[in-house]
Parts: sequence; structure tokens; C-alpha cells
Amino acid sequence: MTVQQSARAFRAFTRRVSVSTTIALWVCLVTTIALFITSALMPPKGVIDPSMFKAAGYIFAFATLVVVREGVREGLGVTLTHGDTQLIIRDQDGKPESANSDNNGAA
Repeated sequence: MTVQQSARAFRAFTRRVSVSTTIALWVCLVTTIALFITSALMPPKGVIDPSMFKAAGYIFAFATLVVVREGVREGLGVTLTHGDTQLIIRDQDGKPESANSDNNGAA
């Protein structure tokens, strides 16, 4: 899959995202920004503690899980990669769910 195809698929997916998913993503973003602002205002001022970066990572991990859940619900294959770890969620044939649904049940 080329970069342009991936970008098109992502744009098509984001148009179908439900309102609850959009709200969850915005809540995660606002919470993370609030954490960074609060950390910068707490003594010592202007220093963001490393634990805030860890907390932001956890919050965005939950946001990622929300998007993965939405993708699985839509029948898309999902691949998550971090370092040497790769998690692939696909149907039994090894193809994304959406590839099989295009055949309308024909084998």
C-alpha cells in the first residue's frame, strides 16, 4: 500500500468515525494539554516533569485503542507497530475484513 493509498484510506475512515469516538479523542487531547500546562505551572515553574510525558503516553494509548476498536467495528484490518512489536488484527484469511466484504459473500 502506497502512502497516498494509506492517506486516502485514513481520510475515508475518519469520515465514518462515530461521535463518541470523536469525543473520546478530544477528551484525551484536552486532558493531555491540561497535564502539560499544570505541570509547567507547578513548582518548579517552567519545568515539565518526565512523569507527565509518561502520563500523556498512557492517555494517547487509550485514544489509540478507541480508534482501533472503531476500525475493527468497521471491519478494517488494523496493524499497530511499536519498536520490535507488531500487532496485526485481521480476519482468518489474513486479509483485512473490508477486503472480504467487497466480494459480497462470493468465494
